[in-house]
Amino acid sequence: MSAAPNQLSFLPEDYLEMKTQRRTNAICASLFTVVALGVGAAFYLTERMVSTVEAEYTEVLHKYAVAAKPIEQFHQMQDKQRRMESQAALSASLLEKVPRSYLLAEITNAMPTNVSLIDFALEAKIRANSPTAAPTGRPQTIYEQKLAEIEAAKAAANPVAKPREYDVFLKLTGMADNDQHVAAFMKALSASKLLTDVNLLVSDEYQPSPTEEKIRKFQIEMQLSPDAKVEGGPPKKLNKLVTAN
Repeated sequence: MSAAPNQLSFLPEDYLEMKTQRRTNAICASLFTVVALGVGAAFYLTERMVSTVEAEYTEVLHKYAVAAKPIEQFHQMQDKQRRMESQAALSASLLEKVPRSYLLAEITNAMPTNVSLIDFALEAKIRANSPTAAPTGRPQTIYEQKLAEIEAAKAAANPVAKPREYDVFLKLTGMADNDQHVAAFMKALSASKLLTDVNLLVSDEYQPSPTEEKIRKFQIEMQLSPDAKVEGGPPKKLNKLVTAN
């Protein structure tokens, strides 16, 4: 038997609506709880990951600092070695490569029998630094220019005393019986390993007194070889020197 269309209901009129509202609120609360738990878990995991990364980063920094210390010490040792080498080269540049006594003996031994010196002058001049050219004489590339700039910056950051280089010039004034003896003297000087650029400046007739014969008074200029090296003791000097200044 079917229910009558006008069958009476004893439930409140808003019961179904309130039931639906409660069900919706429960679902929303559940979803909010799930989302909150997810956000909390994500935040916790993120914090754990950040803490792990920070710990690893701190460990890497510590290892880098430990590894950088011997590298820095090595660089300091290199700088100290460069400075010591520079100071040694500077000290060596201030010393005479060829003692004057050795040089005077070398010149004296080169004189023929009928040649004598009346003046001996020595002058040292600081060598002018020539500009550095490209290795093959061609224009420098951009890479070579940048490399030169980097080297210049390093040199400016770590300045060291550069040794001075000197060119030593000698001027001799002497007397000889004739020009053949002067030429023989110059030939002997040119053959010396200590001397270079031997040039005759003056060769004139000279008569010490009216009663004496005329002789040749000459003046020779030369330069000490940059590669001159003294080996062994000084050679034995011959007694040909009249006066030397």
